[in-house]
Amino acid sequence: MISGIKQICGKELARVFKDGKMIFSVFFLPVVIMIVVMSLVSNMSKKAEQDVEEHVSVIFVEHAPADFEGFLKQAEVSCEIRPVEDKEILKEQIRNGEADLWIEFPENFTESVKNYQKGDEIVQVKTYYNPSEEYSRAAFNMISSGALEMYRQALLAERVEDMQQLTVFTVNSDNPDMIIQDDQKAGGKMLGTMLPYFVTILLFAGAMGIGTDMVAGEKERGTMASLLVSPIKRSSIVLGKVSALMIISGVSSVVYVAAMVIFMPQMLGGASGEDLGVSLALSPQQIGMLAVLLVAIAFLYSAIIVLVSVFAKTVKEASSYVMPMYMLVLVLGIMTMFTTNTPKSWFYMIPIYNTSITLQGILTQEVTFAQYGMTLGVTLALGAVLVGVIAKAFESEKTMAI
Repeated sequence: MISGIKQICGKELARVFKDGKMIFSVFFLPVVIMIVVMSLVSNMSKKAEQDVEEHVSVIFVEHAPADFEGFLKQAEVSCEIRPVEDKEILKEQIRNGEADLWIEFPENFTESVKNYQKGDEIVQVKTYYNPSEEYSRAAFNMISSGALEMYRQALLAERVEDMQQLTVFTVNSDNPDMIIQDDQKAGGKMLGTMLPYFVTILLFAGAMGIGTDMVAGEKERGTMASLLVSPIKRSSIVLGKVSALMIISGVSSVVYVAAMVIFMPQMLGGASGEDLGVSLALSPQQIGMLAVLLVAIAFLYSAIIVLVSVFAKTVKEASSYVMPMYMLVLVLGIMTMFTTNTPKSWFYMIPIYNTSITLQGILTQEVTFAQYGMTLGVTLALGAVLVGVIAKAFESEKTMAI
């Protein structure tokens, strides 16, 4: 039986590893796509931020105090000040993104501030903006949270002789050590946000093309019939094909993880770990836990794909059958990217999803050995059950008929 498994496994591995095009498409092309996509997204995001920062905000000011424009220049606020002529037209311009911000001072603002007496109504400065426009939102944050607050403090200083009397306390005005974090854990959290998604998706996608061809492809080509009548036991054929697919998937997952760790700075826009204030190094224990879990994931995915292929007569049919499973893996992978709460214990009993949160937990050093063991046990057990189902299906002449 062992020799039969080796023979089938060797045959399938040779078909992949002796084909240069297949090696590139399975192991390297997904990595290249992943790096290019992530780098492109990161660079475009940074360019968008830079564009907003360099944009000269168009700000319309109504009833502006005489010293307000000069104050903005003194505060080095980059903007173009324009008077308000028609409020309805201005609203439409803000709505369409042609204007960024509208500041409405009350009439006689300066006199009201200077002549303020206890009990008088506090004057109100109103701002109007469009939060769906990047430029408008940036102008609002710059003016409302920054410049107007500074202007308020400047006018307050004219009213109060000693501003220190109004300052009850400051926050972090002299605290260079305010950031307390484990740099390695922080780096793992950053990596853990994307790694589970990309590894599970790329691993499944890579195995999907090869796995469907291993069974459905051989049915379609007519070679499965001759393989079934050979002296090799059908259970050996099953284990050989699943083992070969698992090895291919396992190697590809190792390549993906290594690529993400190595090229993470480039994918984040060229920043180094030091620039980000984190460390992206993995400990030997983390590497070992990742390696074992990736093997288990490769085993489960291989079993799922081969099982689906058994019940299909053509590669096209098998691909259509496996697509719902691929979508499920895609959704579960995306869910882990936006998880902020600590996963509940029973989450580690959910197949496929548990592998994603455990991968994340390994990188952030937050997964317990019990949770890790639960994930590993569920993944291997489900894979073993599916292999048993595949072996039964191979015994059925109806199922294996072309």
